[in-house]
Amino acid sequence: MLPVSIEAPAPRTDLGLAHEAPTPLHAPAQDVRPSHRVPPGFRAPPPQDDDAEDTAPMPWWVPHSAAGAGSLGTVPNVPMNKNGWRYVAAGPAAHRLPRTVYHTLDVAPACVHWSWQDRSAFTRISQDASIVGTDKGYRSARANVGVRHGAWYVEMQVLPPDASSAPAVPMRDGPHVRLGWARREASLNAPVGWDAYSYGVRDQNGACVTQSRLVPYGRAFGPGDVVGMYIRLPEAHVPPPPGTEHGIAQKRIPIRYKGQLYFESLEYAPSREMEALMDEQRRSGTIWTPQPAHVRPLPTLHDSCIGFVVNGEPQGMAFANLYDYRPLRTHKKRQHEVSAHASVSAILKSRQNALDDGMLGYYCMASMYGGARVRIIASDFVHPPPPDLEDRLWRAGTAPGVSCTRQHPAPPWRPLADRYAEVCQEAWELDEADDRAT
Repeated sequence: MLPVSIEAPAPRTDLGLAHEAPTPLHAPAQDVRPSHRVPPGFRAPPPQDDDAEDTAPMPWWVPHSAAGAGSLGTVPNVPMNKNGWRYVAAGPAAHRLPRTVYHTLDVAPACVHWSWQDRSAFTRISQDASIVGTDKGYRSARANVGVRHGAWYVEMQVLPPDASSAPAVPMRDGPHVRLGWARREASLNAPVGWDAYSYGVRDQNGACVTQSRLVPYGRAFGPGDVVGMYIRLPEAHVPPPPGTEHGIAQKRIPIRYKGQLYFESLEYAPSREMEALMDEQRRSGTIWTPQPAHVRPLPTLHDSCIGFVVNGEPQGMAFANLYDYRPLRTHKKRQHEVSAHASVSAILKSRQNALDDGMLGYYCMASMYGGARVRIIASDFVHPPPPDLEDRLWRAGTAPGVSCTRQHPAPPWRPLADRYAEVCQEAWELDEADDRAT
């Protein structure tokens, strides 16, 4: 439970994790750092002397085996993004954010890596967060940064099972991976390409996959191979497509969990329009079924595309005109204040975010099966791509279902490592805007 005010009881808001009890509001002033004083009526955990302010420290990592053999382990003190809840590390900054007190942090290391929180609870992760794997059926992980505009490139190195990932009983068909780009709505307990929120490529036969439909595309790959992933999205100055929400707003609360501060928010849920698209897909059995006529159309990003490279060889353009990552436009309804006696469903509804929280976009995603492991390489590539990578991808051909061609010259691609500093700056700007609006 979050602390309550003296004047009136507060509505229940601890609907995700069982949070640690924060220090009461009437605690002595010396318990709060002078530079991080909280405003009157502040109803969240107050800052503590050892709270991280720039980058949250790397979590306590436990190797999977008692002997420490293998590359992967677990982080038991980190809240996982699951059951519709999302957790992002936070730290105090009341000297710059006097009303909201806290700002967004990334969790060390300060670079592009697999997210400690944004992965299936059934995956394991290396101590430096560069490698993920699982001994289960398909489980997935997303990187800690996403892309919203421009052209980006990242490599995925496929690794064989080791002592930390191999299943107790080997899978009948061996380890496998699927790699690609996914929105935040994509399930972490399903492979990339399972629905229309993600686009991937399959190791067994090189097929590309979205909406669970496999189509011929490139060459097969496996342990020891390096798969390059290219994505291009419209530039920032291009207006969003009609039918999407254009505004940005954060909707979250700060909590303290096992000593670390986090922002807790409801994750974006799959829309009924996307569910209708998947239902139509299953009924028709055709490749990449058009949107059903009885629901709102799903906006797409004009001139966007995804292509893959295997060991430096372009495989062609796998997908084009990707679905927009912003929420569908909704009819604005009056926001009613949640009372102290509100039901859980009313509280949950009040915490849903109908707007883009500024962290939506496409994230690189790896899905592992039966002990497979994947290393993310965001710079210093094993197979550095040429400057005209997109031209070469188009010349290599397109997958069935990609009927369009490139409409505009591609901007220079950038390594995903460059995105890290941008994401940190964008998070600061969002936090400052949130503080001004409070």
